[in-house]
Amino acid sequence: MPRRSSTRADKEENHRQGTISSARFNLLSSMVGGGSLSLPLAFHQTGNMFMAPVILVISSVVAQQSIYFLTKAGTYSTEHRDLSNNHNNQLDNNKKGTASYENMASQAFGAKARALSRALVYSCCFFGTVGYAVLLRDLLEPVIDSVIIPPEGTGGGPTLPRNLAMLTVILVVSPLCTMKNLTALKNVGAASMASVVIVGLCVAYRSIECQLGFAEQHGSSENKENRESSMQAFPSSMKLLLDAVPLFISSYICHFNVLPIHNELRCPTSDRVRQWVRTSMWPATLFYYVIGLTGSLYAKCTPTGEVQGNILLDFDENDPLLLLGRMCLAMTITLAFPMLVIPARDILIRTVASTRFGRREPSLTPIDVSDAFSDVEVTNGLTEVEFEHMEVAQAACLEEPLLAMESRSIASTAPDAMRDDSDEFDENRSTYRSTERDDTDSRLLRIAASGFVFWSAAFIACCVSSIDVIWDLLGSSFSIMMAFIIPCGAYLKLAGRKRFFNQVSDGGASFRKWMVSRTVAWIMVIIFIPLMIVSTANAVYNCFSGRLVTDI
Repeated sequence: MPRRSSTRADKEENHRQGTISSARFNLLSSMVGGGSLSLPLAFHQTGNMFMAPVILVISSVVAQQSIYFLTKAGTYSTEHRDLSNNHNNQLDNNKKGTASYENMASQAFGAKARALSRALVYSCCFFGTVGYAVLLRDLLEPVIDSVIIPPEGTGGGPTLPRNLAMLTVILVVSPLCTMKNLTALKNVGAASMASVVIVGLCVAYRSIECQLGFAEQHGSSENKENRESSMQAFPSSMKLLLDAVPLFISSYICHFNVLPIHNELRCPTSDRVRQWVRTSMWPATLFYYVIGLTGSLYAKCTPTGEVQGNILLDFDENDPLLLLGRMCLAMTITLAFPMLVIPARDILIRTVASTRFGRREPSLTPIDVSDAFSDVEVTNGLTEVEFEHMEVAQAACLEEPLLAMESRSIASTAPDAMRDDSDEFDENRSTYRSTERDDTDSRLLRIAASGFVFWSAAFIACCVSSIDVIWDLLGSSFSIMMAFIIPCGAYLKLAGRKRFFNQVSDGGASFRKWMVSRTVAWIMVIIFIPLMIVSTANAVYNCFSGRLVTDI
């Protein structure tokens, strides 16, 4: 009986359980969070009356398109196993998808891209943890300063009591980061969105009070000048524009969780994927616009006429309304740490395991199966749904996603490059998987890896004075490459003409759609590569120039 119930549980686990609603909350909880508190600064720098909303909408559209390319490239990257498995078996479209970011990159660009994709995803999760730790310290600042009064002129930033409070919270939440998966946190998404909305409403309410003259203002002459400077249509310099662009981009970064969510989505047709992405992105964009505009207008009521990288730092620490918002957001950020730590930990474990076993990752070349679908028969149950080419083939693969979202063993996510389609490797597969499972399922290993990722990020956060430094670095380099350049490049590589020869040779609607998609992907690659270089150089300059000013 135990074995039979275990088999039934395994079957249920291997089937898609996600709905559009659950996928939407998962995507929003991965995207909307502490980064939205930096948008008022981005709006203030670029012109909140015109240029900032334009950049925000463009960022939303581009992010949606990159997610489409990512899901398609992920689907194409698994087809070589799907086709071989489906020749003699009826296709089951309820089985979980198996696409992963690192496998997609390796299939498109070769084995070396696997290491690069691992490093990118790990860096984004790691530095995201650093940014959230800095934000947590900022949110706890009023409470800590009321207990331990800081010296005069301290201002915001790291102090010993504030860092100790942050580290105490991290110590409390550390056990959650040792779990095998994120199943226990699946209901946090709705609470996270609710708390962020509360913060946004608090900021908007206080900003409206400021504009109507109910808030405290700093001198009549200064107030008039601040009011004029808080409402602008365009940035005052190109430098401010470069400073703000990474803040807009980082607000839409959720790509490290896109493929795992897509793997769980029931019947992931193009129409359903687009519905899922659109209904996630546009509400987030509306929220970003409200908090960005209202927060930037609050510059009228600040002593300097500007807003900080964390808008909450511009409000009175004793404001009861904002104190409620701070505590709600602090709780959400605390519970969101495992969402960033566990993926980084799993990547670290797989990397160490693959190195220790001494297996060289074979070179992977882009697959060419232009005629493969001539032998694949699709059942009538599937043809009734409008699956795009290659979407049907995704279902039956047994590979695991990079970031596991359900209760699956870390050991089951063996690197795809270590798996080969040859008969020789099939004979040894069970031995290898059993050996890796024994090591990666070790609780001690999970604790050590989680502790390394979480606490190294926490100690770095103790030295960071402003959260916008983290978002600036993330949005300028790692995020642009992970979210835009690699997905577009992988789509161009995996969705080549040979793959769709039978569909595009007639020059009909399918050909035009294929050409438009490739053109958009090329435009995004051409734009984002120089943007990444310029933004990274600007972020490094800001980091060093800020240190020089502090030293002087």
